[in-house]
Amino acid sequence: MTAITLQTPLLDPLNQIITLLDQLRNRVPFAEEELAHHLQLRAILVEQQEQSATTLAAWRAALAQRWECEVRAQRLYAAVRRQVLDFAGADAPYLPLFEPDSAAGALTATDLLNSLRRLAAVLSLIQPQPLFVDQAMAELQAVAAELQAAIAHTEQCEEERRRVQAEQRLLLELSHRSYRRTRHRIAEHLGQ
Repeated sequence: MTAITLQTPLLDPLNQIITLLDQLRNRVPFAEEELAHHLQLRAILVEQQEQSATTLAAWRAALAQRWECEVRAQRLYAAVRRQVLDFAGADAPYLPLFEPDSAAGALTATDLLNSLRRLAAVLSLIQPQPLFVDQAMAELQAVAAELQAAIAHTEQCEEERRRVQAEQRLLLELSHRSYRRTRHRIAEHLGQ
């Protein structure tokens, strides 16, 4: 029998029972049935591990993309805020309207998105309109849309990653139970 033996800590017990069943084919009447079952389980686990690695990579890529969007958004926010301060002065009554949500710490991506939207709203209310408003509004809307899409994509990837991890835990538990059951059957049969 030519079988690919994938060695990982998750599959070691499964590979051990497959090897044992292969050796006991002629001595244990249920060995073929159990061997087929465990080979199928191993194939499912290998596929599941590949899916898990893929979803983890997708989640990490989504986080990296979101981080890049956040950096662009923070830079744009700071630049437009400076323009507003230069135009209106530090004592303008509307300046508190677009201060960051979290003065005590780092902004989340959602906080930053809300800050961009609030800054755009304040810009639309400034009278008389400064010359930079049209360009700033276009940039704020574009970066906000990009950040919103990156947040949604990251959340979707995180949800998929968690779903796959939950499936993997269930499959591993099934595999361990099956391993213990088969070991018990072999021990009972050989003990007779």
